[in-house]
Amino acid sequence: MKRLALITVALFVLSGAAMVFAQEEEIIGGPQVLIDFSSLEETEIDFTKFPGAMAEGITELTVDLSLGNWKVNLAPSSASSENRILSYTKAVNSAKMEGDVLGVRVHFPDAPFNSWAKVVPPFEIPFYEDKEGEPEGSGTKFVNKGVLRNVGTIKSVTARVTGRNFPYSLSVALKNEQDAVKDLFLGYLDFDGWKTMTWGNPNYITDVKQRDLRKTPLYPETMPSIKFEYFTIFRQANQIGGDFVTYIKDVQLVYDLAILELDRDIDDEASWGILGMRRDAKRAAEIRRLGILQLLRRQETDKMKHAQTE
Repeated sequence: MKRLALITVALFVLSGAAMVFAQEEEIIGGPQVLIDFSSLEETEIDFTKFPGAMAEGITELTVDLSLGNWKVNLAPSSASSENRILSYTKAVNSAKMEGDVLGVRVHFPDAPFNSWAKVVPPFEIPFYEDKEGEPEGSGTKFVNKGVLRNVGTIKSVTARVTGRNFPYSLSVALKNEQDAVKDLFLGYLDFDGWKTMTWGNPNYITDVKQRDLRKTPLYPETMPSIKFEYFTIFRQANQIGGDFVTYIKDVQLVYDLAILELDRDIDDEASWGILGMRRDAKRAAEIRRLGILQLLRRQETDKMKHAQTE
């Protein structure tokens, strides 16, 4: 990572004379890991705290981001029983990446029509889940495991991916703290071996003189954040169908900071607790939404036991 020095200029008026001084603050720049598929430990969520699970008498319902738990969702026109059975994810060891990567198998139909497959996590990665042992309300459990904080203008998004010379394309979807989703095109998979696929922001302005300068409201506004939503693999009608496999190591972002972390003499949150109340409400809504899906999956699994034979 490269290190940048930011010069913060403050203006003080003393005895009618203006004094300008510069305070140097060190900022660490460069790519930041949004999600690394070889480092997804401690990502479990206990859904028994969801009221619906308690009402059903379920005492154990824990799910994590293990690579075998991820899912491939096919376009409705492609989601036949055979195609759904043959489309899934698993952990695959990569010697070059020195660990497990996300392995994806997709079975597209042979018929000549456009199709897509979305690779989604087992649950929507929550912004505000607390890490065990850290203060309540910290919301750091999924930072660098699907979530990044203090994200301003994004300069680029990269993913390290293995191609197998298929003419399909790949995009990645990100969601911000306002629940707005953007699908970013990374490129085509018609190459062999590992490659860093990149989306570059065409509207990113490097010359500060040409930028629209504006003040960002601070407390009690929520810190701008980004989280991983899903990958999409596109197949056009004139391209071959059938089985397709790919492997993904990670997703990284290069971005401006949204706000500068400055030391202040007053702790706004300790005085008012506004963000804490918002986080609690958001966290409860996230768990409730995720819990319903996990509860339905658990119930479906229990129903399937009736059809099992020795």
